[in-house]
Amino acid sequence: MLCLLALFCWVAPVRGEPTIIRIALTPEGSHQYFHELLKAAFLAAGHPVELQGIVGPGKERFKMMLRTGELDVMWLVRGAERDQLYVPVEFRLTDGLIGQRILLIRPGEQHRFDQIDSLDDFARLGLRAGMGKDWLDVGIWRQNGMPETSEVPEWRRLFKMLSAGNRAVDYIPRGLSEIQIDANANPELAVEQRLLLRYHRDSIFYLTPSAGHLAPILLRGLQRIRANGRYAALLDKHFGHLKQAIGTDRRLVLDLTDNDDPTPVR
Repeated sequence: MLCLLALFCWVAPVRGEPTIIRIALTPEGSHQYFHELLKAAFLAAGHPVELQGIVGPGKERFKMMLRTGELDVMWLVRGAERDQLYVPVEFRLTDGLIGQRILLIRPGEQHRFDQIDSLDDFARLGLRAGMGKDWLDVGIWRQNGMPETSEVPEWRRLFKMLSAGNRAVDYIPRGLSEIQIDANANPELAVEQRLLLRYHRDSIFYLTPSAGHLAPILLRGLQRIRANGRYAALLDKHFGHLKQAIGTDRRLVLDLTDNDDPTPVR
């Protein structure tokens, strides 16, 4: 039945009739930039789409839906296994913002992080990162010898674990493009003021295999909106205020080793 539905969804549209694209909606609103970017790219490629938002059964379930064809597209940090499961569109979606990791911590604990001058200090001080079990950050933290807790099936539970003072979670690393939304949604937590942990990977769009024929169209559209300035304008609209608000220019940057990074995308 799902196969028949997928075939029906991808019949070439009548001229002027948009293609229906099923895509995730996030409760905190972090999807908005990616939805605008997707629509702008397809429009620039001469292939208008209509987005059909699907409300949050959770990221793990969304990824399964992408694999089975119940979801058409999703934005995910690039990973080699994901490249095998889905159809990657090789275009960096956040201009590196997702790989600039800012920490959410408990209020009143800034002094613990003031003692950090290197990645080794996380292990020395016994500070554990809280992560979803499917996060690519898990492998990166392990490569760098940094303690982490990553057995939580639904990553949004991490915020409550951190707030409760559970010793298994001392901080949660979030991308620069995510940190303000998460801080606003969890006012009981605080943004760490001093550090920026950085890796090279970025988010890309992944298509379900049954929609793979749309990959070159989407890539062409993304390249066009980068050339005409629309991509930069959307980045500035959604994230332009963050570098000043988070104070990236005054933070200590700690570069993370990431030996499993796939070939860098354009």
